Amino acid sequence: MNTAAQTPPQAPEASNESREQWVDVTVNADPVRHVVALTGSDGTPHEYFADDVRELALATQHTKGRGQWCAKYRRLLVPGASRVTGGASFYKLEPMPA
Repeated sequence: MNTAAQTPPQAPEASNESREQWVDVTVNADPVRHVVALTGSDGTPHEYFADDVRELALATQHTKGRGQWCAKYRRLLVPGASRVTGGASFYKLEPMPA
């Protein structure tokens, strides 16, 4: 009878590409152009297109331009946005058309 504890096999380390990483960003929404500029800690702005940019602009006014960005899913989280806009707190952003 084997009384030694068996350890389960170790899962391989998840790579950065396979994990969700949420980073703090400053959000500037331009409803006229349907453009959302996200600026991370490096200070470089990145522009995206958003269908619901008016709602996003209202939400970011409430958070003073703060949000969290997940590049893997191109999702922007604006904490508390649902209380201001009555919609969701997550926004899907698309790359700017060429």
